Amino acid sequence: MMIPRMKRGIIAVALVLLGFVFPGVATAETPPGCASAAQIGSTGHVKWRGDTIASVKQFAGCGSNYSYVYVWESFRATGRHWITQTAIAVYSSSSDSTPDSYKGGNSNQFDPVELWGKPADTLSKCTAAYGMVSVQQDDNFIAYSTKRC
Repeated sequence: MMIPRMKRGIIAVALVLLGFVFPGVATAETPPGCASAAQIGSTGHVKWRGDTIASVKQFAGCGSNYSYVYVWESFRATGRHWITQTAIAVYSSSSDSTPDSYKGGNSNQFDPVELWGKPADTLSKCTAAYGMVSVQQDDNFIAYSTKRC
């Protein structure tokens, strides 16, 4: 079924406008060095004081899993400082709720907007992306993407 040209234009404008209505939504495409990677599983959300402050995603490609954290503009505008950490959480089975280990970890200080984890050789395992935002003079706030086996 072909969508008429005018409807395609309306849809394109609507998608652009959604970017203004929902600023701060992560727009990550691919991890550095792996253009073929794609997101797997659902995005996790780091919460602080009831607000979403970061997105946590897992990507697969180039023989590896990658974790990713994006800190939302709404949080960055608070003037707070933060440290971000990310990794691939590895589970021994689909029924486990606690990871056995973390692979491909990466951390960054000095208020990073986004942070990619290092490639993790975990495609044959049950995994989820882990993301942590440590808010200055507060606490550590953690989220996971959905687990993929």
